[in-house]
Amino acid sequence: MIVHVQPQDAMASAETKSIYIRDLPPPFDTTSHRDPLATSMSFHLPPFLQLRRELVNGSGIHNVITSFDGHLKLSATMSAEKVQTERYDKRKSIPRNTKNYTIPFMTTDPIKKPVPPGWKIYIHPEGCLYYCYENVVDFHGYSREIHVITQADLVRGKVAETIENLAKLAYSHAYQYSSFPENVDLVLELMDVGETITAGYYFAHHENRCLFWLQDFDATSILRECCGVTELSHMQIELEAQYWKHIDLFPHTSALHSQVLRQLQQIIRFAISDCMTSEVSAVCAFSIDVLKNTLDLVKDVDVENDRVQSAHDKCFIARMMNHFRHCQYLNYHGQQGARLSRDQTVHGDSYEERSVMMRCLAPLLFNAPYEHVRSLHKLYVDSIVSQLDWRNFVQKLNAEMQDFNLLATVLLSVNVGFLAIQSVDDDRGHSLSQVASYVSVISSFGSMLLGVNIARQSYTQGPNMVDNVQARLESLVHPKHGLETLAIIYSLPYALLMWGMIFFVLAFFTECFRHSSAVPSVPVSVAALIVLGLVGWSCYTLGERVERGHLSGRVLTAVQWIKDLPRWMVRSVSAHGPWYISEAE
Repeated sequence: MIVHVQPQDAMASAETKSIYIRDLPPPFDTTSHRDPLATSMSFHLPPFLQLRRELVNGSGIHNVITSFDGHLKLSATMSAEKVQTERYDKRKSIPRNTKNYTIPFMTTDPIKKPVPPGWKIYIHPEGCLYYCYENVVDFHGYSREIHVITQADLVRGKVAETIENLAKLAYSHAYQYSSFPENVDLVLELMDVGETITAGYYFAHHENRCLFWLQDFDATSILRECCGVTELSHMQIELEAQYWKHIDLFPHTSALHSQVLRQLQQIIRFAISDCMTSEVSAVCAFSIDVLKNTLDLVKDVDVENDRVQSAHDKCFIARMMNHFRHCQYLNYHGQQGARLSRDQTVHGDSYEERSVMMRCLAPLLFNAPYEHVRSLHKLYVDSIVSQLDWRNFVQKLNAEMQDFNLLATVLLSVNVGFLAIQSVDDDRGHSLSQVASYVSVISSFGSMLLGVNIARQSYTQGPNMVDNVQARLESLVHPKHGLETLAIIYSLPYALLMWGMIFFVLAFFTECFRHSSAVPSVPVSVAALIVLGLVGWSCYTLGERVERGHLSGRVLTAVQWIKDLPRWMVRSVSAHGPWYISEAE
């Protein structure tokens, strides 16, 4: 449960806003001169690290802890998501020309990296390094375990000393609260190293599976994927997802209970059953085959003394739990109006209104944009894109593009052969059959070029396409009409191919009926009418009601307009009759 606590210590002013911490009790009385960390351990708080909290932008929110001399600052701007970004995007570069290939003789013992006193070094299963400090501090007669984790390079300069002083600053503030939770990790990351050293931090609570801070935390960076988030119970789901990301980043620092395995197995089994009974399951973004393979892997995890000991297994479990919890957050799990299927919107964004451009171009594109826009709006719901649905959509789109390119190539070859007939070229390129064949060639080229370009984008981007597609769709979406522009673009290869076929048929029939007698013209005309009638009837019958409704409405509107045109002309002339007479006079 997340409770709302008002700090009451002497250091907090009346303007301080509330701090959200799990089960946080009232703080210690700090009016006495006793140092809360005055112990014989190495975490004794020096005088220059006495607390001083400062306001941010004059808003009255204390989210920065500053040492008394102003050289050290702790900012509540760090989360597990940001730590992951720092790890992957800001790696240390290795000089290419610095090398030493000499191995000393009789090197048989394990090579240990240099570590500052009191620190332990760990190697993540992916290969990166991180450090952990564990110690026991006597605090007002109570022994407290301190866990500090950082990715900073502690071997370089005085980085280790700086991190230790920042940890002292954080715990000196945290232990003002009498029931500050035990079994927590403090993660520190250097943000700005200059005259004033600023570090971001967060605490990870293992018992309640959440991250928490000692000041108000702006969670936009981790909650921005959902709009309309107001309930702390909703935010708590993402906080647990961030906790599992913390375990994935630092797997050696804590042990997972076997109960987590049983919970993960239950979640996966339900996800499998939901995918079996629903094609738009919102439980996760994995296919049923991936879920079955994952369930088999979970069963093979080694457990000793009811604990998962392997760092590799911890990363695997943490990543899966993070995925399921993050999906729950995206789908407003446990909230009124929760999303129960991937194609449901929780904000009422239906995009049913069609623009003038869509209504005008749809008949020319054989109503193909309507099909694409419906598919796109099922994939892009509330600014969220399902990886599984988008990959399936792209695979289907690429298959269509390949088929269209093949047909366009065949049509192009047929047109070239048709133009090579001697009787077609009698009028020196001015006959109707030749012009129609030229237009068919141009349409075929356009269909092939667009198809190749659309397919190339998905091939070149590869697996990253799913990660980048959300930003691309956000730039194309219209507030009222949605993704109509993208639907029209995806419809162009099909529409150009159809127009190429139509113009080739026109060229063919023009050449058939030119200079021909009635004997061959009658059977060809009858056959053409029968085939065209069957094709039109089939397209109308198999077409969806929405498309038929749009087409029928436009046809009826056009017929009614033509029917009423003479009446409007007579009415207009009669209304202006006296004016014409006066002008004539």
